[in-house]
Amino acid sequence: MSENQKNQRPPEVRKRAVRDIPEMKGKRPDTATSGRRPAPKRDISQNQRALQRRDEASTSLVQLFKKNALMRSRKKDAEWEATPIVRQRHGVDRPMLVIILILLCLGTVMVFSASYPNALHEKNDSLYYIKRQLLYVAIGALAMLITTAAPYQLYKKIAPSFTIGGIGLLVLVLIMGTARGVAQRWIYIGPISVQASEPAKAALIITLAWYLDKHYDAVSGRINKYQRFMKGIVMPGVIVAVFAGLVILEKHLSGAIILGLIGVAVIFMSGADLVKMLLSYGIPAGLAGLVYLFTNDYAMQRILTHRDDNADVLAEAWQTTQGLYAIGSGGLLGMGLGESNLKYNYVSEAHNDFIFTIWCEELGLVGALLLICLYGFFVWRGMTIARKAPDTFSSLAAFGITFQVGIQAALNILVVTDLIPNTGVSLPFFSYGGSALIIIMAEMGILLSISRHSYQKK
Repeated sequence: MSENQKNQRPPEVRKRAVRDIPEMKGKRPDTATSGRRPAPKRDISQNQRALQRRDEASTSLVQLFKKNALMRSRKKDAEWEATPIVRQRHGVDRPMLVIILILLCLGTVMVFSASYPNALHEKNDSLYYIKRQLLYVAIGALAMLITTAAPYQLYKKIAPSFTIGGIGLLVLVLIMGTARGVAQRWIYIGPISVQASEPAKAALIITLAWYLDKHYDAVSGRINKYQRFMKGIVMPGVIVAVFAGLVILEKHLSGAIILGLIGVAVIFMSGADLVKMLLSYGIPAGLAGLVYLFTNDYAMQRILTHRDDNADVLAEAWQTTQGLYAIGSGGLLGMGLGESNLKYNYVSEAHNDFIFTIWCEELGLVGALLLICLYGFFVWRGMTIARKAPDTFSSLAAFGITFQVGIQAALNILVVTDLIPNTGVSLPFFSYGGSALIIIMAEMGILLSISRHSYQKK
């Protein structure tokens, strides 16, 4: 065979020919054809070092995961900063300020209209309640101005003080509080009586907003699912349970329910999983409610009375029945401002928890719808402020304050219309009372302070 014929053979034939050579048996064909030496065998020390490097790599998987999570969060932050959204500082939210002032003025007028028969009968002075209410309005307006002027970052810094103050006051009222009826809710500071559950609502909102902002990476799931569950659901739930548990020891069931609803709403808005929240909170709350009902006869009696169509309207159902009469008497346009008949010692606490019934009697269905719309506008504007808030703390605080006003108004209206059992829930800005009005006006100042800062499109 000539030399040209040998070179014309296909490559695979040449490879087979090489492997057939006796002295090349057992060697890699590519080594044989390329002429390279086979790689030297690793000694034992090299293998040990390789195993050690592999072990070190496996032990650092958690740190690597955290590093990747941090890099992803920084990437998200960078993407957020690259979007056409800027942080703006401006005046307070004017629509919210107008709604607050309207509710405050209407509530003050209504307190006078609903209270003067009772004031004349009990205090021999028809202006007794309205004079005190005007004093509370003045103090509340001053508190709103102060809290509005302060930057919202200040509330974030002093949030632990809110926590200590709220819990301390709830403990103090259990030790030296004054009972009215079956509930021990009030504590006297000089001539002023304070209902401890009112400042506790503000303290709970600020505490949860501060805590969830501090542990934002864990709550948002940027670290791992276990941390998200513990720091995003369990620990905030413990905070809510402490506040609500102390209030329920005062035998103030409605206050504990409102605190629980506020806490759950704020935790949910922070990004917690709804199913896990229901499983974590639903069972303990249900058991605690059953224990409370079976150990407090008056609370069980209210539920049984609500469900009993044949309840004694001259005893257990007197207040609710008279309130329904007042609502029905208003008709479409009402009897006119100040012309209510059932406020003359028929509707008990007409200037307090059942003031909405007198409003309906004097201003009718149109007035009732107008007031409900005002509360609806308040909630809508508050949610807008929370949505545009510059950080997690301010967003959750604004949402919590807005939710508090909305849920209290809803529960009060449901109670006086006999849709849920009768329990003491005040109507924000309307019901007579000093501590409730002053605290809620201070909260309005915090909300307006947050509204001065917002993220908006360029």
